[in-house]
Amino acid sequence: MALAIVLAADPVPRWCDEAHCPPSLQREGAVGTSAYVGTVGAGAPQQLMRHPKPQCSTLPSCAGSVGGTICCRARTPTRLRRHRRLGRCGPAGPTVAAALVVLAGVAAAIAHRADVGPSRSPAAALTVRPVRRVAIVGATHGNELTGAWVVRRMHHAPNLMKRSSIEALDAVLGNPRAYQETRRFVDEDLNRQFLGEALSDLTLPSYEAQRAKALAAQFGQKTKGDREEAGASDFLVDLHTTTTAMGVSFIAEPWSPVGLAAACWCQQKLRPRTEAGDFPEVHVILESLDKQSSPHLISVAREGLMIEIGPVPQGVLKADGCRWMEIATSTVMDFLEALNTGADLALPQRAHVFRDIGVKIPAPLSEDGKPAAIFHEDFEGKDFQPLRKGEPMFLCVNGEVICYDGAYGDVIWPVFVNEAAYYLPQSGLGFGVTLHEEVEVPAVTTSLKGVSGTLLA
Repeated sequence: MALAIVLAADPVPRWCDEAHCPPSLQREGAVGTSAYVGTVGAGAPQQLMRHPKPQCSTLPSCAGSVGGTICCRARTPTRLRRHRRLGRCGPAGPTVAAALVVLAGVAAAIAHRADVGPSRSPAAALTVRPVRRVAIVGATHGNELTGAWVVRRMHHAPNLMKRSSIEALDAVLGNPRAYQETRRFVDEDLNRQFLGEALSDLTLPSYEAQRAKALAAQFGQKTKGDREEAGASDFLVDLHTTTTAMGVSFIAEPWSPVGLAAACWCQQKLRPRTEAGDFPEVHVILESLDKQSSPHLISVAREGLMIEIGPVPQGVLKADGCRWMEIATSTVMDFLEALNTGADLALPQRAHVFRDIGVKIPAPLSEDGKPAAIFHEDFEGKDFQPLRKGEPMFLCVNGEVICYDGAYGDVIWPVFVNEAAYYLPQSGLGFGVTLHEEVEVPAVTTSLKGVSGTLLA
């Protein structure tokens, strides 16, 4: 049961489950991980969030409340202290006395409940090599023009993604031949060609198989593990678009703690733009593939991250999509700069992600291999929204409605719902299945000695 502290006019803290927390006190991703501090008298409740380093949350002054500041240390959550004397906002009296009781109750509650504001586990703290060489790749799929636009912008404006701590920045087209022909691929899906055995097999004849070997040689041979080599990329950003309502999605893989930390940091940094209506919703997808099992381009580099923007039609450039992609990519570069320079990243301790379980649910096919059903109108466009057992997915040509049968749990969160590329068997038919989970964000830091941190399992 997720718990939160609620302090209202009652000076004694009380525990309540998430379902009974007042709506005004609930924040997405915060219930069960934060302490909510309410004023003793009038005034809006204040939220005391946890921070990687000591930071203060100011309580409203002269509103029948404490009128000072308190501080909660994330790494030592049992410490709750005030920086000023009580009563600085007015004469001492019953209100101040009540405030003292409240503060004492908060401290006692936090001390006895380790799951509110927990300290990071040792496994979450990772020291990684500085990120000095970065590759940004567009048009891994040749008909996804937005990433290619960003690459071209970088060639015309060299300082666009330049950061002082990055020594080498490569901006390349992943599949130049398919890009010239405005096709997803020539022979095979390029972003499925980076398994270690495929990269080692010199007999594979397709254009994409050969192109994958060239990219792996340029950015860091996957078959050589994580050893240092000239020209190897420390971080690779692969830019994609989708025809589905995915907004801006950062897709990380569990072998790359820097990629996951970057995704969560970018989501946090871009949230004000989303709230202001200037930017779409930002989501984090965490795949379930280890490095050797990943067929994706990012797996050839030491660390990596994919960015997915949508909806954008195939073979089309849209001004908003290009702007979103440029902002998202630039924000990743800001993260890498902050990581390299030792800035306070203020990473969230935990983040909500959509964990890809490696399953797709396809629509039925006719004998000729063409779809025998369409996406149900109640399901269309419902990326990142819960799909419950018994709810419709497909409408068959004979009028039959196919509902979700609960095979992967009573509730799933679909992604890539009616993606145009997934009508192609080579790219994998159907929509993706994810589960909405809360994960610990790796507390990555860099070491000047260049010692790599342990990768996540």
